[in-house]
Amino acid sequence: MSIKIQRIVVATDFSELASAAVRRATELAALHGAGLDIVHAFPVLLQLDAAFAGGDWPARLQQDAEHRLQRLRSDAAELGVNCATHLMHGSAHRMVGEVVERVRPDLMVIGAHARGLVQQFFLGGTAARILASAPCPVLVVRYALAEAYRRALAAVDFGPRSPALLDAATGMGSQVSLTVAHAFVAPMEARMRMQGSDEAELQRHIDAAAVAAQRAMAVCLEWAGRSDLLPSARVVHGDPNPALPDLAREIDADLIVVGRHSGSRMGEAILGSVPRFLAYNAPCDVLVV
Repeated sequence: MSIKIQRIVVATDFSELASAAVRRATELAALHGAGLDIVHAFPVLLQLDAAFAGGDWPARLQQDAEHRLQRLRSDAAELGVNCATHLMHGSAHRMVGEVVERVRPDLMVIGAHARGLVQQFFLGGTAARILASAPCPVLVVRYALAEAYRRALAAVDFGPRSPALLDAATGMGSQVSLTVAHAFVAPMEARMRMQGSDEAELQRHIDAAAVAAQRAMAVCLEWAGRSDLLPSARVVHGDPNPALPDLAREIDADLIVVGRHSGSRMGEAILGSVPRFLAYNAPCDVLVV
């Protein structure tokens, strides 16, 4: 089973990574038979610069953007994708938000380290609030890949959204090989270290926590109807922020799938620290569900 994607919104400023995000969004739209909306906005500062420069520069910039968007529509049409483009003026995250509100996508796609639109939308001060309130999963494209996703790492916390992570990962490609992982720190481990607990005692405590996590993994996968993933499931000791990227490198993952928040009331309001860290530091693309 995988998520059903019927509409995808992708933001672009025509930079290299933003263009990679558009290509990935187009490929996913073709895979799912989904409609595609491509959004480009002139940031406010760019508009002011153009007005100050005078002449026909503002008109030329807009004409260039229109031509670029037309090419993207043509590229999408070649893959059989029904594509709409949106050329807008104003604050990037507001413009993207307007399109999202109007079309209600099942997936949003953005580049990770592009300038202009994507930087304002993703790397700006409102990034956490935008991602936390997004009505759908958000795919953060960190690298330009020449092929479909091959190997995905789904990071589960055994919470109620864990099955949704597995479904989302499966929906990212027809041939995705999925590894499920859980990174843990043993209860009271930090306090025991601060109090100078005996290393042997500390290790027994960690080993017991690992056994409990492995049992929880089995229950989680059975509940999600994916017991077939248990033989390759990984339980790793350590803080998720360094542990998950390390595991992604070990298995050569090209996609990490992670939940947007922890499920707590505070987590509902803000983007969790793990997806935020991964979006900036993962060695591959990141899907925040």
